[in-house]
Amino acid sequence: METESLQTFTRVIELESFTKASQELNLSQPTVSFHIKSLEEHFQTTLIDRTPKRFQVTSTGEIVYQRAKQILGLLEKARTEVYDYHHQLRGKLRIGASYTVGEYILPSLLKAFDDLYPEVELSVTIKNTEHINQGVQLHDLDVGLVEGKVNQKDLDSYPFMEDEMVVVVPMDHPVRLKETDFNQWQDHTWICREQGSGTRDVMETFWDRYSIRPGKRITIGSNHGVVEGVKQGVGMSIISKTVAEHSGADELIYPLPFLSSTNRFFSYVIPADEKEISKNVSVFIELINSLYPFNERLG
Repeated sequence: METESLQTFTRVIELESFTKASQELNLSQPTVSFHIKSLEEHFQTTLIDRTPKRFQVTSTGEIVYQRAKQILGLLEKARTEVYDYHHQLRGKLRIGASYTVGEYILPSLLKAFDDLYPEVELSVTIKNTEHINQGVQLHDLDVGLVEGKVNQKDLDSYPFMEDEMVVVVPMDHPVRLKETDFNQWQDHTWICREQGSGTRDVMETFWDRYSIRPGKRITIGSNHGVVEGVKQGVGMSIISKTVAEHSGADELIYPLPFLSSTNRFFSYVIPADEKEISKNVSVFIELINSLYPFNERLG
């Protein structure tokens, strides 16, 4: 008994027609009849009571039909499982992420990827944007997730999420105690991320754009440290709204009606040469684009 006979038999039953089954399966009608007859000989029973004006599945035909569906279903499942085994992603994926992306965006991406491709060993490095770009450039990392633009000529960057930057100010800071005036923002202490950080670049651009003169700069190399410094009244800062929302710092956000909001992008970074991009990286990027669809490409 061949699977082709079972397949032909099930389609004849479901279509209630030898003619329709032969057309769908691209078989001649004599071939369809042969398959049905071979099954009847194998089981030594009549499966279909057929006359020119009648098509009736017999009781034994119904039994064989149900079992045939089970057998064909199991064979298809086995075929799928074998295919998946041979095509399943394996190996390693070395992901680099800047602090904001790595601490607040990447975990959900890792979970989604690991659920789909459990055989891939994931390695994550979290450093500032400059270090991550260098890691991808030197092939120490397969893909990077960073903040802002990438200037290296041999790297390409593609945005996948827009990120709003907000000013955070201690609750008892002098600028909160009277009506907002532009001159009030001069000569205060600012808490900064380290050089090479995407957040630091945004802050310095903000100062230059609005001619804000910091009085003192205190550098802290982590988002958590910056937020805690603002909470303790050390100084004000500019951070990602994503960080503020995940750090219980919403109340520290201070709106500046006379200044426009500052936005940036989270982007994934890959080598410009497509030959250097592995299958694992390509699938990881497909996942990012499916979860965070974004069409614009950073220059």
